[in-house]
Amino acid sequence: MDAVDASPAQAVTSFARLAPRLHLVHAEVTEHLTSQPASYDVLYSVVGAVDFTDPHRMLPAAATALRPGGRLVFSALAHYVGGAPAELHALPADLPVTDPDGCPAAVLRRWVLHQQVWKRLPALAGLTAISAAVLPALKTGTRTANTLFLQAFRPA
Repeated sequence: MDAVDASPAQAVTSFARLAPRLHLVHAEVTEHLTSQPASYDVLYSVVGAVDFTDPHRMLPAAATALRPGGRLVFSALAHYVGGAPAELHALPADLPVTDPDGCPAAVLRRWVLHQQVWKRLPALAGLTAISAAVLPALKTGTRTANTLFLQAFRPA
């Protein structure tokens, strides 16, 4: 199994406990996937690379890296944290991130897209049998969001 992250510190923090079963790849995800044609049976992203990378680059790269019959599974925000609706077009949002004390820490580019947009984009990348489900937030409050869970397949 591979875990791909452009940040070596993030990769170690997130995945080191899974080594040696997990191979940590320090790379930009679309470059890595494009360089690995038909290498993966399954690609998955849990609120990760798929919703933090331009889907016009990410999804074709994923389609390239999947073996015929391979599956892409990913989750993304179903709407913005706080309740604003997801975008009806494949446009990114620059969202502020705060540290544990609530102070501004960074700005992250993220694609918070409507379910129908997320279903259309994998098809444009050549993936098929695309399905989606909305999973309700486990908590209520102003800092929560429902999760959109999707899967798509590379044709066999």
